[in-house]
Amino acid sequence: MTNKLTALFIGDSLTEWFELEKYFPEVMIINEGIAGDTSYGVLERLDNVVNIPADKIFLMIGINDVLNGFQKDDIIENQELIIEQVLTHINGTELIVQSLLPVNETMLGSPGYLNKLIRYINKELKAHCDARKLTYLDLYPAFLDGDEMKREYTTDGGHLSSEGYALWAEKLQQFF
Repeated sequence: MTNKLTALFIGDSLTEWFELEKYFPEVMIINEGIAGDTSYGVLERLDNVVNIPADKIFLMIGINDVLNGFQKDDIIENQELIIEQVLTHINGTELIVQSLLPVNETMLGSPGYLNKLIRYINKELKAHCDARKLTYLDLYPAFLDGDEMKREYTTDGGHLSSEGYALWAEKLQQFF
């Protein structure tokens, strides 16, 4: 029996519904995505999650915070707290922090500021990762068509279609 690389994914519905085993059959996947979760929810459950042994941890959280109208400074602070708590618990495990994805505001019927806010949050998240010398995976531009998520990558403006998941998997391939 060979030892498989173990990857822990932490996030919301985008993560929960990602059929990671389909794309990475050679990897032992632990999916800790929970539909509807926010950065507050991840902070509450983080102690249980970080004790799961893994070779790599992939983190993406915050889109539900944005969609629920949480303050941008609170979202950023929570993301940074999550990162710092993960770092205090892991020893030799690589942490890959993923940007938030864009949304398709037309499909969501939103007033047009969501992607601007997401870009701002991603910029702050990247700056934190750069300062801590962490791996930051900027997925945002790959999903864009103009100023919003390309329609073929989403089912409803926020959740991913099979094409969206295939693109995300392609961007993750470099880590396996």
